[in-house]
Amino acid sequence: MKLLENIFKVNVSQDKMLAEIDVSEQEEDFTTLQMTKSDVIAFLQKNNVTNGILEETIFSIVNDTSKVTYPITIAKGKKPVHGKDGQLQYISDFNPDNAWEKKQDFRDIMQIPSVKKGEKIATLIAPTDGEAGFDVSGATIPSYPGKKVVVKAGKNVVYREADQCFYATIDGQLSWRGKYIQVQPVYEVNQTLSMKTGNIDFIGTIIIRGDVPAGYTVTAKGDVKIFGMVEAATVLAGGSIYVAEGVAGQGAGTIQADENIHVGYVNQGNIIAGKDLFVENSIFHSQCKVRERVICHRGNIIGGILSVGKRIEAKDVGNRVGVKTEVMFGLDQKTEKEKRDLLDEKQKLEVTLSKLALLEKKLNGQQIENDSKLKITLLRYKHSLQKTKERLAEVNRLLNQLATNLGDEEDATLVVRNYLHANVVVAFGKYYRISNGNYQGVKVQLVDNEIVTSPLT
Repeated sequence: MKLLENIFKVNVSQDKMLAEIDVSEQEEDFTTLQMTKSDVIAFLQKNNVTNGILEETIFSIVNDTSKVTYPITIAKGKKPVHGKDGQLQYISDFNPDNAWEKKQDFRDIMQIPSVKKGEKIATLIAPTDGEAGFDVSGATIPSYPGKKVVVKAGKNVVYREADQCFYATIDGQLSWRGKYIQVQPVYEVNQTLSMKTGNIDFIGTIIIRGDVPAGYTVTAKGDVKIFGMVEAATVLAGGSIYVAEGVAGQGAGTIQADENIHVGYVNQGNIIAGKDLFVENSIFHSQCKVRERVICHRGNIIGGILSVGKRIEAKDVGNRVGVKTEVMFGLDQKTEKEKRDLLDEKQKLEVTLSKLALLEKKLNGQQIENDSKLKITLLRYKHSLQKTKERLAEVNRLLNQLATNLGDEEDATLVVRNYLHANVVVAFGKYYRISNGNYQGVKVQLVDNEIVTSPLT
């Protein structure tokens, strides 16, 4: 019987990651060869092959050596699996590198990565250690651990160790500065809006160090500050709006703020202010709806319609050639309709409550326990009663809000420091008067349901 050493030889690759078994001489007759699995393993160990031995190859050699094609792989090493680097995993699509949405046209909204106060921004994923490998001789091949991502909580951001997450402490724009992740309450555009910037929609305050041309839209949950002018564009703010130069609206676009609006001038503009409108110079041929006051510091109000809740102050109202100018205190037409609709609904709800009260008396006089139909009727009655009372309470709240926000016409005042010209319509609710002459230094008020013009004191 021939020994394995006389028939086979083991070839090991230079990196010791692969071992092959081959015949050492040309021999076609293996009939006299007798061996077991243990014999093959012992033979491999003598050749310094101890790890990664392939059981299926040994099985083939032991059971039918003559059918094996040599050389054949008898052992394989295992490469190390290196650790993965740590990473910052953003929640949703907050990645600051993704600045733009898929644009349908050149003025589509720029996607500013924004977060709200308390919102989770990102999760810090720790690096992994990796897994060591080995070669066929049994030597360990070390793995390299992943690297930590170097990120720290910057301005208006906190990091919580418990869940390894970053959170915003204010509403604002998500941004990077060096290794710090931070939230800025202000988004700045250092130029006039163009196709490069597109329309802007931001959760905080927007600052534009240029103009807003016609056709663009700027929307902010906070304030909007514009250092140039606004043309026939739309500017919407949850706070106040400041326009250093002025508004040249060309009868299109809207400037709307939940708080105050400060502008240099308004020419053919559409203005809606939740509180006050402050104009440094004049208002020309514009539509202005202002909840509380309009103050023209140095200018005139000429043409257009002003709907104001409490007070208007201006140098001049109207002009010498008698351009029609309308000043209305109290409810504008839209709000007047809203009030009428609410009053009509209130009346209908009160009638419904009266009917339900009669139904209640009728039900109380009957035996309900053993009558399933009456039980269902009672349940429907209780549901209708609750819904009607809830809606009536909401209608009363809305009516009170209208009264509170717009004030009383009796308290409203038009103050004209220079001239109130002819053809100026001054209305207090349903009462109105058209000025038929020029009055200097006057105030106009509603006194005992009569419009009174008196000199400034």
